[in-house]
Amino acid sequence: MSNWKRTLLIVLIIFAVTLGYSIIRYNIVRNVPFENIPLFIANKAVALTATILIGLSFLLGPLSRFWPKMFTHHLYLRKYLGISGFAIAALHALMSLLLFSPAYYPKFFLPSGKMNLIGESSMLFGILAFLIFLAISLTSLPQIEKLLNSQQWKSIQRLGYLAYVLVLFHVVIMGWAGWWKPESWKFGLASISLISALIIIFVLLMRIIVMVFPKKIEHTN
Repeated sequence: MSNWKRTLLIVLIIFAVTLGYSIIRYNIVRNVPFENIPLFIANKAVALTATILIGLSFLLGPLSRFWPKMFTHHLYLRKYLGISGFAIAALHALMSLLLFSPAYYPKFFLPSGKMNLIGESSMLFGILAFLIFLAISLTSLPQIEKLLNSQQWKSIQRLGYLAYVLVLFHVVIMGWAGWWKPESWKFGLASISLISALIIIFVLLMRIIVMVFPKKIEHTN
């Protein structure tokens, strides 16, 4: 099986799980109309899928330090998962633009129809993250990668962590208020924004651990 076929299989599995979860939480438990599955609900699954794929791309490095026998031979997937994650994030951005209105996202808008502080701040961080991921994806193209030395390429790739932090701001600002409402936790099902935030925090913590204790981890392995 080729690398892209393996990646596509991973993408499809993750999307199927996230879409299933989204349908259960929003359509079945919270009574969102099933007619909203094609865009509104699917967009939630697309956003979470992109977050997971990019997170896996970042996680494979630290995991290979802790458990080299289990994860080192999967390191080649980092590039494919990262590019796939960005492509799906681009799809999320497009779907969000189509849906973005007071009818779908009333908490982002003032009665006048203009965006409020939550809406503008969340969208700003999302746009900044998208632009950084775009630059990183472009440098992964063979034609552009050849123009950069290894240090330049690594520096640009590491900006991905900054972009991931911006995604964290994006989802926290978007969903923070709802995380504390009892009705948001019906049957113990967390919101997509909270799940995304927890994934991002875990990935960043793993990266910090590797940075702080590199010698200890390498010696242990």
